Amino acid sequence: MNGAKAGKTPGRQHLDREVILSAAIDLAATGSAITFRALGAALGTDPTAVYRHFRDKQELMQALMDRLIIAAQAEVDPEASWRDQLHDGAVHTIDTFAAHPRVGAEVAAIATGGPGELAAINWILTQLERAGLAKDQAVRHYAAYSSYVLSAAATLSSQRLHEDDGSTWWVGDLRAVDAARLPALAKVITELAELSDRDVFLTGIEVFLDSVEASARGAADGDVPR
Repeated sequence: MNGAKAGKTPGRQHLDREVILSAAIDLAATGSAITFRALGAALGTDPTAVYRHFRDKQELMQALMDRLIIAAQAEVDPEASWRDQLHDGAVHTIDTFAAHPRVGAEVAAIATGGPGELAAINWILTQLERAGLAKDQAVRHYAAYSSYVLSAAATLSSQRLHEDDGSTWWVGDLRAVDAARLPALAKVITELAELSDRDVFLTGIEVFLDSVEASARGAADGDVPR
């Protein structure tokens, strides 16, 4: 949708929450700051018109995040195994928010309380139950999963906003490593430099899913009370 062109033709579209959210998502994908002034310009209307549908920036960001959660969830095959669903859900969530970095950079700090977030929580807990976790285990693993995925999305979003060279934030500059003092590190400098942050986060997801399987086996064997 080209909100700027559509909004400048009188009577061509009715300004409501859905129209504003669509324009905001387009704006977020460019990496531009999401402001009511910018939205007004994109929609061809006065910024005060946006305030009639969203009382402040916080409410707008919550609605945007909830919309992106729904979009990411829609990419997951509901017929897949619990492990594949949790893996794909993590990948789609990270990539969806990283593609809208102005929203993704804040996703770990803002709860939406909206239907998308609530449905996602229910979906995660359902998959953990399918995996065989006891109730208390499922709650802890849900918290770990959601915190990790949202933190990964926020980190990659921030990186996209502030770095253009594709360098990683977590490893630093290893060119001056002394091989005599740090031999194990020196052996893998090339491999470390070639890793992308996204690859690192996806490896973490696999480790998490392995942990779920191990916990489920322990519960089945009676090691953890249900």
